Amino acid sequence: MKVIDDLLNEKDFIMIKDKLLGIEFPWYFLTGKVHENDGHFQLCHNFFLSGKPQSQFLTILDPFIKKLNIGKVIRIKANITFKRNSNEESDMHTDVKRVGGEKFKTAVFYCNTNNGSTLFKDGERIYSKENRVVIFDGDTLHCGVSCTDKDRRVVINFNYIEKNV
Repeated sequence: MKVIDDLLNEKDFIMIKDKLLGIEFPWYFLTGKVHENDGHFQLCHNFFLSGKPQSQFLTILDPFIKKLNIGKVIRIKANITFKRNSNEESDMHTDVKRVGGEKFKTAVFYCNTNNGSTLFKDGERIYSKENRVVIFDGDTLHCGVSCTDKDRRVVINFNYIEKNV
C-alpha cells in the first residue's frame, strides 16, 4: 500500500475539485455502495466502465494517467457520499473482479478533506485528505467510511493495470 499526499499540482487539483464539486457536474443515484439496496446510497459518475469511456469529462483525468502509471484502464468512477450522524462503514469489498487472475491496482483519490476514510480488512485506515491518493493491490478488501463533519465526501476510484516500466 502506498499513500501519496499532494499527488497533483495545485492548478490541476483545483480544476478537478472545482469540476467535481461544482453545480454543473452530472451525478447519478445508486441505491447502494457495494450491493444494490445495501442501505448506503451514493451518487456516482462513471468515467470508464469495463474499460470503455462513459463520460464527456474524460480530459479532467489526464493529470492522473502519468502520476498513477496507468497502462490500461479497467474502471474509473467518482463517488459522493453525504454527511451521516456517525462514521458508517460500507461492506468490505474489492472494486472489480478480474477473470484469470490478472493483477491490477486500485487507487482512491480524495477530492476533499473530511473525517471519512478508507478502511482495510487488516485494520489500516486512510483518512480523506484533499489531493491524497492511496494505491493498493486490486484484490485487497476495503470499505468506504462516511463522514460526519462535512456535507459530502468525494472520491475518485481508479482500477487499472500499471504500465510496464
